[in-house]
Amino acid sequence: MPETNLFSKINNMVKIEIAFLVDLVALAGFFTLNTNWVHLFYIVPLLIAGTLASFSAALFNNVYDIDIDGEMKRVSARRGIIRENRQKYFTIALIMLLISIIVGILFLTLLSVTFILLGFASYVFLYTIFLKRRTDWNIVIGGIAGSFPALAGSAAFSATITYGSIFIALLVFMWTPTHFWSLSIKYVDDYRKAEIPMLPVTQGVDKTILWIMVNTVILFLLTIIPAVFNYPILGILYRLTSIPMALFILIPVIILYRKRDEKSYKMVFSISNVFLMILLIAICLMPLSFSP
Repeated sequence: MPETNLFSKINNMVKIEIAFLVDLVALAGFFTLNTNWVHLFYIVPLLIAGTLASFSAALFNNVYDIDIDGEMKRVSARRGIIRENRQKYFTIALIMLLISIIVGILFLTLLSVTFILLGFASYVFLYTIFLKRRTDWNIVIGGIAGSFPALAGSAAFSATITYGSIFIALLVFMWTPTHFWSLSIKYVDDYRKAEIPMLPVTQGVDKTILWIMVNTVILFLLTIIPAVFNYPILGILYRLTSIPMALFILIPVIILYRKRDEKSYKMVFSISNVFLMILLIAICLMPLSFSP
């Protein structure tokens, strides 16, 4: 259907699903604060500024990567669109970034705006321009871009960085390699053809699976810390769901390590999305929960 095709084109350009996850991380950081009904007003500019910054970063990424997109089947469809209108999409990305900054300055704290800009800059400059084509550490170091929204949410109206938001930032940082390494296995031929040094290209699929296992064990241990030590920083709902969700992501990785087949790494990628979303939603519902 035309609507589906239009949505697909837009999604290819600005990565709506990534913006959704960025917004969810920011909301989780926001709800680590002691909020009341008046403070809920700040959610609107936080989401507007965060979404536009995310869209802008994705579009800048696509404009910059135009030379390699043609080598990758997964993203080749957008290459023709951008190549014909490169200056246009660069301008759109710049406008979205400027609107994001203006909204942030008008309605959020300067610290929150700073974290939004750091998230943008770490994705565009650190990951896309500097790391992506140079090292297989690109996803590990560049993953810091996904951590800044939690801090931006925490600082939205009080310029406060909570312990809870720092924990969320660490959680997202450790989640990123498991998530994207499993995806990179699926598209290893694309990355090899485009000469992008993703881990499966430089070290092989088997070693990548080993590193997914190592990273996920660390992620598992990090996830359950508030429950094991009964830390109240993320609320009772997080503590109740953290251990089941930590097992939920660890078990498929163990299966991947043993079977090393296509079905297994696709399962890890899909489950990693569910894992993070459920934990973030549990944190967002913290004001509705009770603390023992």
